[in-house]
Amino acid sequence: MNIPKYVSAEEYSRQSGMGVEEVKRQCRIGEIPCKMTEKGYYKIPIYEDSIPIEQYQNLNEKYLKLLSKFETIQKILN
Repeated sequence: MNIPKYVSAEEYSRQSGMGVEEVKRQCRIGEIPCKMTEKGYYKIPIYEDSIPIEQYQNLNEKYLKLLSKFETIQKILN
């Protein structure tokens, strides 16, 4: 089991691409698991196997292009 690293709502926002206020709202309603510090700040666990949203979007875009090419090749072969 990986041990989480805790980040602020602002850092989570930067890494996820979600607005800071939306991150805080989702923390309040329990959509994003988090802990609250004594001073009222959200601390959100992230894990070593997490990747920034930009990297995920880049990989997803490449995947969709490859899938499209694969489907074209499949149609040609049939």
